[in-house]
Amino acid sequence: MRTQFRYASDSFYRSVITALGLTAIVSFLVWLFSRLFGLPNAGTITAVSGAIFFAFCSAGMIWRYVRNEPVVAIRPDGLLDRRHGTQAVPWDEIKELRLTRAENDFGVAVHLWPRKQKSGGQPAFTIDLQPLDADPGTVLLALSQYRVVEEERVG
Repeated sequence: MRTQFRYASDSFYRSVITALGLTAIVSFLVWLFSRLFGLPNAGTITAVSGAIFFAFCSAGMIWRYVRNEPVVAIRPDGLLDRRHGTQAVPWDEIKELRLTRAENDFGVAVHLWPRKQKSGGQPAFTIDLQPLDADPGTVLLALSQYRVVEEERVG
C-alpha cells in the first residue's frame, strides 16, 4: 500500500497557471500604482514584485514537483504534510483525524491534543487531498492503518 503521495500533474499545472494569473494581476496593479504615483523605474518595481509574488505563491510546490518529492507521508512514526511543516507529527500527539468535504474537494483536518494545539477546537492543519496523485479513498485507507478518520459533523 502506498504511504507517500506526491503532487498530481494536472493539479500541479492548474496551480501554476492560477499562480501565473494572480501574478499578472498583482503585477498590473503594482505597475498601475507605480505609474499613478510617478515612481521612477515602474517597470523594474513591477518585475521585482511580480517575481517575488510568484515565488511566494509557488516556489515550494514547484521545487517538490520537479524533484518528485512526497508531499504527504503516512509513516509508522507519524503524519507528515510538507506544506505545513518539515517534521512528522507523531501519532500520539494526534487526537483525531476528521474528513472534510466541500463539494468534490476532500481534506483531512488534523486535531492535536490540547497541550500541543493552541487554537481550541480548530484543527492544527488540514491536509488538502485534491492535488495529490492518489484518490481520497487511497489516502484515507493508508491513514486508517494508524488512526480512525471520522466524518465531519454537520450542524
